[in-house]
Amino acid sequence: MSRRLGGWLAAAGALGALSLGLPWSALAAGTAAPARVAIVAAVGLVGLGLTRGRDRLLPVAVLVAAAGVVVGGVSPSPGRLALAAAVFCLVAGLRADGRRVLPGR
Repeated sequence: MSRRLGGWLAAAGALGALSLGLPWSALAAGTAAPARVAIVAAVGLVGLGLTRGRDRLLPVAVLVAAAGVVVGGVSPSPGRLALAAAVFCLVAGLRADGRRVLPGR
């Protein structure tokens, strides 16, 4: 893992964790259960992809995290915006490291 990727992943992880404590709707903060599952799944996929050398899991992590942003609607709530910023950081880090962002080809 390059230093660039590590910085982007640290930012993505911090924003993903922050998004859990921010309001996602009129409900209490962090109550968007499907988004919580997507965040945990994306973090797990990134961790497995990097530690086990399975680069195929990294684009899947991007898709899972992006699904967490849109699950339950696309309202501009603080939690969704923080998670969207985390997805952006993940994509930017993968691109800076020369890795694929989308699965396939």
